[in-house]
Amino acid sequence: MHNILQTVSSWIGDSEEKRWRMTVHTEAGLKIDEEIRENVAVLSVSGALMSGPEVSEFHEHIKRLVKDGIVNVVADFKKVKWFGSSMLGVMTASLTTLRNEGGDLRLTGITKKIESILMVTQLASIFRTIDSVDRAVASFKTQPPDPKQPE
Repeated sequence: MHNILQTVSSWIGDSEEKRWRMTVHTEAGLKIDEEIRENVAVLSVSGALMSGPEVSEFHEHIKRLVKDGIVNVVADFKKVKWFGSSMLGVMTASLTTLRNEGGDLRLTGITKKIESILMVTQLASIFRTIDSVDRAVASFKTQPPDPKQPE
């Protein structure tokens, strides 16, 4: 696992909004901006997402969220043009971690290239993709996770 080089945390708005923002940078260049909205973690992902060492922090981040009681996550990939098979494995492991706790991982900002990877690997049927972060967050109210979903 890579060392975290920098973590910046701050509250956004007042305490009733329950919004929190954090940024994590790793040595490998992976950057995760985290914002908590209505008990849903929004992870804006950017950086190099090609091999194991570069992407392992994503799953570690998911595990920390679960430990903190956050099991519904939106991963926004609009700043990622491409990722390799290691990231697919990490995303699948992260989805399993969340679903085992009664939550879900929803994807947004998926490029055509990433969508084609999901289609070819038949993971498009496992991951729920939504066209915007706001709609993805709202989907947890309108389409809550089914804790009995197959993985």
